[in-house]
Amino acid sequence: MALSMGTTNASPPLRASCSLKLSVMEHLQLGPEILQRENPKLIYARLSGFGQSGRFSRLAGHDINYLALSGVLSKIGRSGENPYAPLNLLADFGGGGLMCALGIMMALFERTRSGRGQVIDANMVEGTAYLSSFLWKAQEFWVKPRGQNMLDGGAPFYTTYKTADGEFMAVGAIEPQFYKLLLKALLFYQDKKKWILFIELQS
Repeated sequence: MALSMGTTNASPPLRASCSLKLSVMEHLQLGPEILQRENPKLIYARLSGFGQSGRFSRLAGHDINYLALSGVLSKIGRSGENPYAPLNLLADFGGGGLMCALGIMMALFERTRSGRGQVIDANMVEGTAYLSSFLWKAQEFWVKPRGQNMLDGGAPFYTTYKTADGEFMAVGAIEPQFYKLLLKALLFYQDKKKWILFIELQS
């Protein structure tokens, strides 16, 4: 389908299927108010980086920017090192795409009851903050600086180690029974003197 945005008849064909930025949608008279007047059952989803209002709303950004503004980036990284983003998974796909999709699913469910559509307004900053609410609700896990807590690499039983073949191994032995198995396995490969030294270095 090819449409000229400079013509007055461009909007109607687009109303069946469109995915454009907020300012473009409003400029083309394809905002939710107009479309839902024509189809009250329409579910209209908007996904932005910084949200529809505020001083960042018209700015472009990337996953790492949304992650930083949400506050989550400050919690990720090794002690004494710069914070680092977990690829572009958390803000783009988790806080953005996943939260928007969840909103659409909820709107679909609501429509089976009310017969009416909804406007889904999701943004990656707020979605990431919501998705990571555990960080702020469970403060007892984050009393120390970044990289020094049990779940962020500060515990020897919940971290990664480089192996003899140059690869890496993930260790997660929080519960006592699993920690006991970890010690048993390590003692099998370490003599007593080296193991005591290992404990002293990690404690």
